[in-house]
Amino acid sequence: MSYIDQSIAKTLASQGFVILPDFLDASELQRLRQACQPISDQYGVRQVLQNYPSIYRALNWDKLHALLHAVDMVEAQAVRSIFFNKNADHNWLVSWHQDMTICVNQKTELAGYSKWTYKKDVHHVEPPAAVLEAMLTCRIALDDVSAKNAALKVIAGSHQSGKLRESQILDISQTAMHKTCAMRAGDILLMKPLLLHASDKARFATQRRVLHLEFSASKLPPPLQWAEAAFQSAHVSHSTD
Repeated sequence: MSYIDQSIAKTLASQGFVILPDFLDASELQRLRQACQPISDQYGVRQVLQNYPSIYRALNWDKLHALLHAVDMVEAQAVRSIFFNKNADHNWLVSWHQDMTICVNQKTELAGYSKWTYKKDVHHVEPPAAVLEAMLTCRIALDDVSAKNAALKVIAGSHQSGKLRESQILDISQTAMHKTCAMRAGDILLMKPLLLHASDKARFATQRRVLHLEFSASKLPPPLQWAEAAFQSAHVSHSTD
């Protein structure tokens, strides 16, 4: 299947998400699973590309860059990376929400940047909506996922409303139709950060491993920089080693 397809960009713009089946072939999936093995017993690991270079090297960056090209994000870099594993020991509920924060190199007072937090040695901040609207999230499924083991739920088109208040999120989630993003291992979900999404506790708690990558081509206002982008720039030449 060719991923250089303009329909991807159109669907992403209108719906806020698109699932591409068989993004990884069997050997690529096995390589990525093997690279994630050292953290497979953990349920949430941040900065995985930075802290686990084998995961970075296991990814097919040519395919990822082709996707970014297809959605007009040719210059984008990975700016956040997280490994999730929802399973019998770690089976949590995620209520309806938008992804509203980014990871940056330092805390500074800038107009439009608020709600600063510091987690796992990284500064997080809520930026202006325009920064979030220009980002793309890619979630690579390492296992089959369905409603039984807590596939992501999304509300199509909800990203078009910008940042939403809690009362608006509650109202939309109670009245709008949602889609369950069932995926097979090796599939990839492309998603806009402001798309409303949630996940239930798994009813059948098998492993549900996901590599979550966020991309942006935007430059942040100085002195802010993306916390993980500098690492990626330094290692691009090693991605096919």
